[in-house]
Amino acid sequence: MFFSFAALAVSLLPLASAAVAPGTPFACENKQVLSTSYIGKVKVESLSCSNALSAAPPPAAAPQPADDGTNVCGAQCATNCFNPSGGGPNPYDCQVIADSLNYSNSTDGQQFNLTGNGSAIAMTYSTCETFIVDQAQTNLTYCRDDWASLTNYLAFNCQSTQNAHGGNCVANDGRWFVQVQNSTQTPSSTSVPASTSTASGTPTITVTVTATSSSS
Repeated sequence: MFFSFAALAVSLLPLASAAVAPGTPFACENKQVLSTSYIGKVKVESLSCSNALSAAPPPAAAPQPADDGTNVCGAQCATNCFNPSGGGPNPYDCQVIADSLNYSNSTDGQQFNLTGNGSAIAMTYSTCETFIVDQAQTNLTYCRDDWASLTNYLAFNCQSTQNAHGGNCVANDGRWFVQVQNSTQTPSSTSVPASTSTASGTPTITVTVTATSSSS
């Protein structure tokens, strides 16, 4: 499976006002943990945030095979790194999370479902936290190996050498995003992206990675 992470102009679908802007760190306010489970030593949480979209039924404790929603596996997203440098996650801790996603991919199936209207699933190991948010008003289907590849890509490419401390990848249609950050981090509203989408049509570099499924 091939998919691209590109810094492209974003044309957003109609969303609620709480939708995250490209390159803007998202912080879960008044976080409520709805359920918790573990994949090895990796913690998996279903979250409710007061600044997310309108209330939705709690998602499963861990990503589950999808039976409805819109499949966005392999969809493009725009990558953004958060300035300044310092305080980012250890990328090798993020790699542990990616490995757990690939393991779950081989045991539980490739796809999982996100309930619409702001549901979030967070995964944490040591210094690294990654989460995916469905900020559309419909259910979405995503793939574990895609999330794993995004986690690794952001962890290793939004480090101090890029004057960054984590980053996100916002879907080109704005319906979902994946973020990687330090597990103790509370992103500041003053943080700015090291790379952003533009509407000027200026050529950008597209980075293509290969997402490989683990085999049992």
